[in-house]
Amino acid sequence: MRTTALLSWLLALALATGTSGSLELRLEGRYARGVFALEPVYAGSLLASEAWGGLLAEAALYPRWNLATQTFDAGVSKLELSFAGPGHALGAGASPEPTAVLRLLSLNPLAPPRPDHAPGLWGGWLELYPDPFTRLRLALRRVRDRPLGLFRADGRLAGMDYQLAALYGPAPAPAALGAGATARLGPWVVYAEGWRDLRASDPWRGGVGASRYLADGLLTAEAAYTGSWQLAIAYGRQASDDWAVDALARLNADATGVRAAGAALRLSRFGDEGDVLLGLGLGYDAAAGVIWLPSLSTRVYF
Repeated sequence: MRTTALLSWLLALALATGTSGSLELRLEGRYARGVFALEPVYAGSLLASEAWGGLLAEAALYPRWNLATQTFDAGVSKLELSFAGPGHALGAGASPEPTAVLRLLSLNPLAPPRPDHAPGLWGGWLELYPDPFTRLRLALRRVRDRPLGLFRADGRLAGMDYQLAALYGPAPAPAALGAGATARLGPWVVYAEGWRDLRASDPWRGGVGASRYLADGLLTAEAAYTGSWQLAIAYGRQASDDWAVDALARLNADATGVRAAGAALRLSRFGDEGDVLLGLGLGYDAAAGVIWLPSLSTRVYF
């Protein structure tokens, strides 16, 4: 893992033109069952790109080093070389493979979700842009140590954006068919997606969501079924040029009751020298009980 991280950093640094990023020191606390643990974390981001005509090299890395557990994650979101021509594009390397329409809840994740970046998947892809579709995408990725083939079609019909997807790979990689749609209804943006797993005994998953601007902030609410029922609501508001507030609440329940729940509040203070972020999270699950998750971080950009 360390070798992979160093190679990723070196490749990104080689793309010197247009490089930007951040460095962050974060203190993450955890209080559960009368025990408090504090974990200092070094985190960062490095974004770089360089173009030569239709050829584009991109790197987006979010390394994270937990000093308490001595664990290191390279945080590779994108490390890719791509080429765009008339009516087509193709690429190889690591990059996210978005198949979801929902924004807060994940119905069929190809990689474990991360709070600060979308994980990249290694492989290659080809895109075509024929009418009446806005995009046709074919990809071959590595997921859960197995090859995964992906087909995706995006289009627009009667003022509604739609997405059709098919995934197939040997288990434990997923095998599923999915569809999603997004439309505007007055001040609301409403969207939905559904999946049929080709291997599971309970194959159907689906969810709906809506978002709109309210009181100078963005409100988003979603509900989904993935074998159990999930609810999520988020609100974010830029209070001024210097302050922002973000809040998120989640609930996971089935016929036996609440399986897990959580809420988080974060205040962000932006300054010329860097940012300061103060957060407080509260989680619950049947095994661990109630968990408090305070955090404090400072971040500088370059």
